[in-house]
Amino acid sequence: MMPHLDAESRLTLRRFATKLCVSSIIGLYGRAHYFPMVSFVLSLYSICSAVFAITLREKFLRRDGFNHWDEALWLLLVSTAVRVIHGIY
Repeated sequence: MMPHLDAESRLTLRRFATKLCVSSIIGLYGRAHYFPMVSFVLSLYSICSAVFAITLREKFLRRDGFNHWDEALWLLLVSTAVRVIHGIY
């Protein structure tokens, strides 16, 4: 599936993966517990991605690829999942 994506979509996936890695590293060094810290950083990244999408005037619903809106939603989804997992355990 990866070769069929356009350059912007590949860049979006790369940014998303990088932000996940950076968030997990920051969570290790934060003063709070690991999971709440990772969730907080992912939420901040999600807000930043939404601000970039608004600034760049990207369309929210796009059929031909991924953009900052998709990244913001993915980050928010992972942040919420981390909070739910932390609440269960």
